[in-house]
Amino acid sequence: MKVHFSGVLLRYVDYQKAIDCNAPTLNAALDSLCSEYPGLRPVLFSADGQVSAVHRLFLNGDQVANTDLGNPVHEGDTLEVITAIAGGNR
Repeated sequence: MKVHFSGVLLRYVDYQKAIDCNAPTLNAALDSLCSEYPGLRPVLFSADGQVSAVHRLFLNGDQVANTDLGNPVHEGDTLEVITAIAGGNR
């Protein structure tokens, strides 16, 4: 599986926009990436161990909920990790 990062998250993965990750599930893939890039874990996950609300995960273009992180992934899949942008004037 290829994992794509953008924006502010790039600094936590040594500015790599795409990282190959071989894991059986999304959870295992994220855990593996956080082990390889320890600074990523506190930014990507909230204190309760869930993907932080400011980030969105898209597997092959479909948004993934925290409850679906145990779903299997396959070679050729693509995971996009996107930081939601908020703020500005109303």
